[in-house]
Amino acid sequence: MSNSLQGRTWRVKYSADDGDLVSGFYIPALACAVRYDRTTGYFSADTLTLALRGIEGLVRNGGHMRLIVGCTLDAPEVAAIEQGLAVREAIERQLQQISLSPTLPETAAALELLAWLVAQGILEIKVAIPCDAHRRPIPGPALFHEKSGIVEDATGSTLAFSGSLNETAAGWLNNWESFHVYTGWSSGAAHLEEEEKTFAKLWSDQARRALVI
Repeated sequence: MSNSLQGRTWRVKYSADDGDLVSGFYIPALACAVRYDRTTGYFSADTLTLALRGIEGLVRNGGHMRLIVGCTLDAPEVAAIEQGLAVREAIERQLQQISLSPTLPETAAALELLAWLVAQGILEIKVAIPCDAHRRPIPGPALFHEKSGIVEDATGSTLAFSGSLNETAAGWLNNWESFHVYTGWSSGAAHLEEEEKTFAKLWSDQARRALVI
């Protein structure tokens, strides 16, 4: 398997009809990566074990992953924030309600891999919350729902993908999903540049309509 993005052929669009999206795109892209930036409405740790061969390549390459994941807040959390509670504390309070006790052996392995990647500094995760024009969190059904990714290899070549796909095992394996791919060495350069700008703005918490913590 080539470690260069330009050494492989990438489809302009992938969908469930093209077969296994994990082996057809996800694993080979990550195997080339020294950087993987991803925005997703939902994330599950089992995606890491799903693409383990690609993750191993990224680790061998000295690579780094940054994920921005959507998080919804209920009305009480928003009210608490407006009364002076730190946004981070509200998010932690929300996440504490989620059980992290693995129910299946493969779930335990996925959580162990997630913890290891974070501990090694290979993976950084931030949480995004939709906000209004005054950067106040929006309660209720509002979601941070952007789903795109950027991959860069050791030569500096980059590709971006954008579509319906969340960073979950169901998204990569089971759902009907599709996404377009744009390469920096071809006609997709302008689109890729916009994806880079959007991710940088979100990661630095400079977006007007989303808080990223």
